[in-house]
Amino acid sequence: MGKQEHKTSLSGGAMVDKTHPMVEFRGRLDSLSAAVVELQVLGEQQGLMSLVEELEEVRAQIYDIMSCEVTGKGYDDLFLWGMSGDEIRERSHHPERYFGLGHIRPHYTMGAAAAGLNALRTQVREAELSACRAFSAQPSEEDTKINRTDIIKALNRLSSAVYILTYKYLPEGYDKTVRFSKED
Repeated sequence: MGKQEHKTSLSGGAMVDKTHPMVEFRGRLDSLSAAVVELQVLGEQQGLMSLVEELEEVRAQIYDIMSCEVTGKGYDDLFLWGMSGDEIRERSHHPERYFGLGHIRPHYTMGAAAAGLNALRTQVREAELSACRAFSAQPSEEDTKINRTDIIKALNRLSSAVYILTYKYLPEGYDKTVRFSKED
């Protein structure tokens, strides 16, 4: 009897249903990597080689996350474009301080590159939520434990990184922003 089509192997030869949360998570990472490549193609077509290079760093981080999940190795702190995960988080939470603008409200006038980055950011968020489902074990309603918080944190910081990269590619004078706190 061959492999059942509704089953797949995660690791160690153990077969699971293709609806298993870990299968979904791995699929989200694949989709995320594909979206980065599509945006790199757009960047190249528009002559935005800096975007292509910045996204190559993002793609490498996605690969590292996937590799850590598959091998069971720990994921080190996210480091992109000379910034640590904490620096990325700080900039994404306080854009007024770092970019002179409030939080971005997506709009068609933001241009193709910024719109593509915004869409990519949402896909990173979806991967993060999928990771939360895949790495959670719920023995009881009162005792919920999340495993692989290193990967979840990395995805959280990665979405923040893509968000702050979006500011770089907004057209000059973009005014579709909002302030959520007095600090921004």
